[in-house]
Amino acid sequence: MAVLFVSACADDTNVDQPTELEPFDSKYSLDVTWHNSTGEGAGEQYLFLYPLILKNIAVTASRDGILSIISLKTGDFEQEIELDATISAGIGGNEAVWLLATRDAYVIAVDAKTRAVRWRTRVPSEVLAKPVIYEDMAIVRTIDGKILSLNIDSGKIRWQYQRAIPDLTLRGTSEPVIARGKIFVGLADGRLIAISPDNGEVIWDVALAIPAGRSEIQRLVDIDGDAQIYGRVLYAASFQGRIAAIDVERGQFLWARDFSTHTGIVLDDKTLYSSDENGNIWALDRLNGATIWKQEKLAYRKLTRPTIIGDYIAVGDFEGYVHLLSRYDGRFVARFQLGQYDNLGWELATGIIVPPIVFAKDRLVVITRGGILYVLALREHDDDI
Repeated sequence: MAVLFVSACADDTNVDQPTELEPFDSKYSLDVTWHNSTGEGAGEQYLFLYPLILKNIAVTASRDGILSIISLKTGDFEQEIELDATISAGIGGNEAVWLLATRDAYVIAVDAKTRAVRWRTRVPSEVLAKPVIYEDMAIVRTIDGKILSLNIDSGKIRWQYQRAIPDLTLRGTSEPVIARGKIFVGLADGRLIAISPDNGEVIWDVALAIPAGRSEIQRLVDIDGDAQIYGRVLYAASFQGRIAAIDVERGQFLWARDFSTHTGIVLDDKTLYSSDENGNIWALDRLNGATIWKQEKLAYRKLTRPTIIGDYIAVGDFEGYVHLLSRYDGRFVARFQLGQYDNLGWELATGIIVPPIVFAKDRLVVITRGGILYVLALREHDDDI
C-alpha cells in the first residue's frame, strides 16, 4: 500500500510559499505557564502524539516508548514508564486506563492506578489514530482499513470490521466518534459509516466525497480529520471532497458543500470551524453551511485543526506559532511562538501538528514536534502591545 502526505510530495520549486506573518495590535498575549520536554517527539514524521489531559496530570508518550506523567499545575514529572516499543499514535483513555499503539501493530493498555501494563494485544497493522474507549471496550482503527473492538480488561478482540482501502492514501486516519449507540468512522475512500458497537455491523454507509480526476493524487478523498457530533447531527469533512452535516439516525445529508481539509472540524453551538488544505480558517453556519467569515492571512502555514477556548479559537502552525483568533470575526487576538533549545542554549522554532488542547477552561496545552509540552495562558494588558 502506498501512503502519502500530500504536502511532502512536492519540492520547493512548485509549492505555494507560507504567508509571512503580519504584526497586529492587541491588548492580549499568550504567556507560558510552564514547559518541559517529554522526550523524543514526532520529529519530521507525520505522527499525532496527542497527550492525554486528565484532571491534574498530563500523560504523554515519546516516540521511543517512554510514558511520562506530568503535573499540570507545576510541569514536574511524577513518573516515567518504559514500554519498550515505538509509539505510533496519541494516547487514548480515561482516569482508569491509558491506551497506546505501536509501530509494530500492538495496542497497549496501562492501568492508571497501578501504572503497570495491563495487556498488549497484536492487531492486524499499525495504528495511527488514538484508541477510543466506549463502555467496556477499546475501539481501534488500523491503517489497513480495519476497525476492532477490544475488551478493556483483557485486550481480547471481540469483533473486527474490514474495508478495502485505495492504493494511495494520505498518511493518517481519523479517530472514531462514538455517540448515540453508534460508532462513526470516516474512511480512506471518502465514505462515512455508522457501525454497531455490539458486533461491528454496518448501520449506514454514505459517500461524503467521490473520487474524481485521472491521477491517483487527484482521486485522493481521505477523511483523515476528526468529525464531531452535535445532538443528532454528525459533521465531517474530507480531503478534496466536501464538508457536510449528516443525520446520525438515518445517514442522510442535511447540507453539504465543496471543501478540502485533512485536519477535521470543531463545533460550538452555532458555528463550525475548520482549516482547509491551503491554510485558510473558515467559520461556517452549523445549520446550513453558509460562510460566516474566512481568515486568509495564515495561508500555506500547515495549520492544525482549530481548538475552541472561550471566545477564541487557537491553531498551531509549522513554525511553532500558536495563533489565537476571535470566534466571531476571525481577527487576530494573540500570537506566540513555541521553541526548543539546543546544547548552546539557542532557541529553535519547532512545528505543531497536534491541535492545542484546552485545560481548565482558560489554558492551552500544546506539544511540539520536538516533544516540548507547553501550558499557555491568555493575559490581558493595560496598554496595547
